[in-house]
Amino acid sequence: MTATTKNGAMVSLADGYSRQTLENWRSSEEFFCPICRGKLILKLGERKIFHFAHMKDACQESNFERESNYHLSGKLALFYWLKRQGIEPRLEYYDPAIRQRPDIAFHFQGRCYALEFQCSTIPDHLFTKRTKNYISAGYTPFWILGASHFSGKPGNSIALSGFEYLFLRTSPGHPGLIPYFCPGQGIFRIVHSIFPYSPTRAFAQIETKKQEALTIHDLVSPAPPSTPCLPFWQDKLVRSKLSIGANPKTPYMPFLKQLYEAGLNLFLFPPEIGLPGFKAAAISTYPVIWQAYIVLDVLLGKEEGSIVTAREAAASLSWRAGKGEIRVRPLPLAAGVTLESAVSEYLSLLSLSGVLIPKGDGVFVIGRRLVIPRTIAEQMKSESAFYKAFSASP
Repeated sequence: MTATTKNGAMVSLADGYSRQTLENWRSSEEFFCPICRGKLILKLGERKIFHFAHMKDACQESNFERESNYHLSGKLALFYWLKRQGIEPRLEYYDPAIRQRPDIAFHFQGRCYALEFQCSTIPDHLFTKRTKNYISAGYTPFWILGASHFSGKPGNSIALSGFEYLFLRTSPGHPGLIPYFCPGQGIFRIVHSIFPYSPTRAFAQIETKKQEALTIHDLVSPAPPSTPCLPFWQDKLVRSKLSIGANPKTPYMPFLKQLYEAGLNLFLFPPEIGLPGFKAAAISTYPVIWQAYIVLDVLLGKEEGSIVTAREAAASLSWRAGKGEIRVRPLPLAAGVTLESAVSEYLSLLSLSGVLIPKGDGVFVIGRRLVIPRTIAEQMKSESAFYKAFSASP
């Protein structure tokens, strides 16, 4: 969308030049890439948004990717969206210090942002590398996902891929959201209040807003969401257990073997194993599995009054991750959503039923021993009592 002339003047197609003006320029002017100084062609087709294209292979430093019309139109729509809010965005600003070119760079509330509208899937390591480079150069990275990736349907459950989780963005007082944008419809879809219940699915709240009804402040500093009621959590937990233990070709046989050796039955787990949490997004394994490991390694067999620490539990889970028994999910934009925070959140949830008593600074005392049901009837009774107390807790 941007180029320089042979005299060094910058030309941005976002400035709304008419076709006639651009045709005149194309016949009398030469255009060059602001990064590699390679010659560009001004393309004024009928189907695709006006844009510049390299005459030969793209320069190395530009990390150039062929842009679809969807990406071009989205980038322009977000550029104008910011301008309407009194912000002075810079389209395709190239930072030579990190050799990266965000789709849009802008200042807001004293901070410099690098906005990327990502439509194509890129590897996790590349996403993380670009994010870290922006941070090292003083930018606040702000990634928005193309709505073509959005797979939400009516209801309170959504499928989220590992790639989509990369876009999970936290802010002070907010547990995180994933922003999607559709340039064709001019709408944002905001997925928040995310409670994963499997590696690929989560309960979530989904908001759809026209771009005129949403500001950059709403995305940068969103209001804390209300904690949603999770009436279907128990059903999803049962389904998770079936997926793990009732499949004859289950890939979780090592986990089931460890349960057998410990004298535990997955289907008779107490209700305290498999609880919902915001921070669980940091772990891509079923919550019922990684929480069972904490119970096995840290809680089981300890007497009332014993000390349990979040550091101890996190170290145990990290050891499990090192052995490949659980998987930690990369979340480069979600400050505070880590394996350690997921463990701390889980231990805090256990205090709701009196299993643990918080003493502050990640230290807990065992208030009562976990009771392992012996029959389905006992398990159902304990679940009913627990979820009743759980849903009533603040």
